[in-house]
Amino acid sequence: MKTISLENKAIINKIKDGQLQLLVQWVDKKKDKLYKISWSYLYNHADIEDVLQDTLIKAYENIHTLKNPDYFETWYISILINECKKKLRNKKKEVLKENIEQDEYSVDQYSFFQELNSIDEIYKEVIVLKYISGYTQEEIAHILDIPIGIGTVKSRIYRGLKELRKLIKEV
Repeated sequence: MKTISLENKAIINKIKDGQLQLLVQWVDKKKDKLYKISWSYLYNHADIEDVLQDTLIKAYENIHTLKNPDYFETWYISILINECKKKLRNKKKEVLKENIEQDEYSVDQYSFFQELNSIDEIYKEVIVLKYISGYTQEEIAHILDIPIGIGTVKSRIYRGLKELRKLIKEV
């Protein structure tokens, strides 16, 4: 697990004291990673922007619940994933009335993400966090609040990759 510096702890304490701009700056530094995680769930730039903003607000409002500053990033990613899932649940209730134009990025990446989305959710989460966002198995265990050992993070990664390979070979 990455150890957080004393400077970062001080920043988190200032965020807890109400300095929203520091949180915005942190999110801006992590925007590529956060965007990739969101994209793996939503595939829509407007929805991703909404989720990123909702996550920022929810994190700011609930920063006082963070007990250990060492887990700030994993705590934030947990909120982001939950917001993505919430957006998906809400979208299932909506009826689309217009065609959505896809840009070049979405056309290139859509096939992979479509395959990724067709595997079981518990496997998809660990693959996204490990291979798209670059988190360690320990960090993934903390983000998803599951053990790292046999039957959990390691086996979910293995089974998820196995399912994904099988789907890609079928295409």
